Amino acid sequence: MKIIGKVATIIFKNDKNNWTVLLLKQNSDFITCVGETDEIEVDDEIELEGDMVTHKVYGEQFKFISYKKVLPQTTSALISYIADNIAGVGKKTAKNIVDEFGEDTVNIIRFSMDRLYGIKGLNAEKIERLNEFFNTEWEKWNTIEYLSQFQISTVIANRIYQAVGKDTIDIIKENPYSLLGFVKSLDFKVIDEIGIKTGIALNNPDRLDNGIIYAINKITEFGHTCVEKENLLNYCVELLKVDDADISQAITRLVLSEKLFVEKINMQEYVFRQSMYLAEENIAKSVIEHTRFNVEKTDTEKLINKVCKNTDIILSDEQKKAVDTCLNNMISIVTGGPGTGKTTIIKCIIDILEEKKKNYVLCAPTGRAAKRITQTTGKEAKTLHRLLEISKVDDSDIDMFYEYKVKQVEDDVVIIDEASMIDLMMMNNLVKGIKPTTQLIIVGDVNQLPSVGPGSILKDIIASDVVPTVELKQIYRQSAKSDIIVNAHRVNDGLYPEFRNKDTDLFFISTTSVEETIDQIESLIAHRLKTFAKLDVLKDLQILTPMKKTELGTIELNEKIQNILNPESIDKNQIEYASKIFRDGDKVMQIVNNYDKKYSIEGKFFEGIYNGDIGYIRNIDKKEEKLYVEFDDNRLVVYEFDELEQLEHSYAITIHKSQGSEFDYVILPIFTGYKKLLTRNLLYTAMTRAKKMLVIVGNRNVVNYMVDNLDSKNRKTGLEEKLINLLYENKNK
Repeated sequence: MKIIGKVATIIFKNDKNNWTVLLLKQNSDFITCVGETDEIEVDDEIELEGDMVTHKVYGEQFKFISYKKVLPQTTSALISYIADNIAGVGKKTAKNIVDEFGEDTVNIIRFSMDRLYGIKGLNAEKIERLNEFFNTEWEKWNTIEYLSQFQISTVIANRIYQAVGKDTIDIIKENPYSLLGFVKSLDFKVIDEIGIKTGIALNNPDRLDNGIIYAINKITEFGHTCVEKENLLNYCVELLKVDDADISQAITRLVLSEKLFVEKINMQEYVFRQSMYLAEENIAKSVIEHTRFNVEKTDTEKLINKVCKNTDIILSDEQKKAVDTCLNNMISIVTGGPGTGKTTIIKCIIDILEEKKKNYVLCAPTGRAAKRITQTTGKEAKTLHRLLEISKVDDSDIDMFYEYKVKQVEDDVVIIDEASMIDLMMMNNLVKGIKPTTQLIIVGDVNQLPSVGPGSILKDIIASDVVPTVELKQIYRQSAKSDIIVNAHRVNDGLYPEFRNKDTDLFFISTTSVEETIDQIESLIAHRLKTFAKLDVLKDLQILTPMKKTELGTIELNEKIQNILNPESIDKNQIEYASKIFRDGDKVMQIVNNYDKKYSIEGKFFEGIYNGDIGYIRNIDKKEEKLYVEFDDNRLVVYEFDELEQLEHSYAITIHKSQGSEFDYVILPIFTGYKKLLTRNLLYTAMTRAKKMLVIVGNRNVVNYMVDNLDSKNRKTGLEEKLINLLYENKNK
């Protein structure tokens, strides 16, 4: 359905995602329209394509999927268009121009502006203004209209025009694939449709090269840094509809230009995109270089005894070995499951470093993880982003993240906790920021979920056996009493968890359907938990779930739990934003790192709100269009309404989002879901998030399936191989 009208009012515009609410005038009628727009103004004549829908709060509105500016088609429309857009040129002068040149008016203005000097009401300045406007605005909207025939949205089309300029249409007709070099966010499949429609041959080199880059990017989206050459070849043959000889030739061409790299791993050829190969190579060089530097030897026995005496802690032989390894090597790793004393070791190392007057910095991959280290050690911890002063970068833009210039770290020792969360590009930036003489202590549980981004850094470095590593296996006395910890270790060892459901901190509630699972969760939240535990359900309880979608995903669970714990009330302000209702008292999470966002504590202002920070909405001020959130440590943050895409409800969060965090009470629904997602280390990670109580609700067979499913541990990466090869090369020099 298409409608045409004039923009009467722009009610709302989010500059970050282009979401717009506007009032369109059609004759004497007004229609509320919603959708994405770019560079649109009041009085613009536009054509919208979409459908009439009924919104549950705002009623009937036109939801458009695309729009275009309607360029004047008649003499009277052209007169109005000139008068409305050119300062100092009224309708009388505009009519003089159109009367003089008729159908050639636009071409005269654009290409023969000298002929305008005879028109009454025009001077040199106005003629220059006319020429400039028509050579930019007219060309831009012609380009947008041309691209609309290929189902490219106005927002994307405008982005293309801004990058390429007035020659966009000619460039598209000659070689549409060149657009991918100008605008990185463009989807190859969209451009490929243009290419095919404009007659580009299927085996055109530009088409094949860009198609292969697109293919390897898609294949490596799930954490891999490389792909088997044979698999890439087969995938590209199907994707691009050409012979395998064409693909092989194109891969060779891309390798020769160093846009792709090929490496043999276990006698099989793997293909890497440029930035991932170079990042792995850089990490391997730095790690090996660290192992070759000697550290000033420390008599750890004396220092450990002194620290233990001062702090009333007792270290086992295993823990003493870990401390000694960390202090007497330029790079070292400590790994182990819950209850094995990793935090105790970090505390001891810090005390010894302070005794030796060494400068050190504590850090972690996320804000939540950094905060937890601060709480457990009593020492300030930074995120890796903050340590390296990485800001205003799109983490999903792998190439930009690879090339990022980071701050150089001047501390003697860098201690990283929760290292299983470090991805390839963050580790690459870390090694760029430290010197070979910087002592690096890496602590983490290698059996936790791998990083969200590509790579399996901790696992690969340990597997290479090039870095001194201590694996902690002993569960200490207090932790050994916890069924949560004991069963988390069982799961990690491939054994099914044992549920006693009596005198325990681990409970299992069996259900036979999704509906029953939801009923049990709602019952626990509403009243049952309070009967046998003293807790503030809103603050002390966290629902963890494997996924965002489905009835047991965060989106639907958050809506259900919000209705139980924070129902609608005349006493509470609320606002709808992007299909979510935010209400006074809601539990919310910051979902992006925002290093520039200011917050206040008791009237003093600071900067930095991090992905994973959880807080509560204290007030929604509709008049000022501001929403106030209080995060942990009494940090009060003010959000403009157009910043609310940074927030999500957090009554329920994904297990991935919970990494690096701990919660007193956890409910974990496990009944159904995407099988590849339901893995052993997902279950293990979820179980180790609970401190005082864990309640698993769902299907025992699915729990057992997760224990048996090792799928996510099989990321294809090349770091382990590079480390081993580089160590061998250095030994044989």
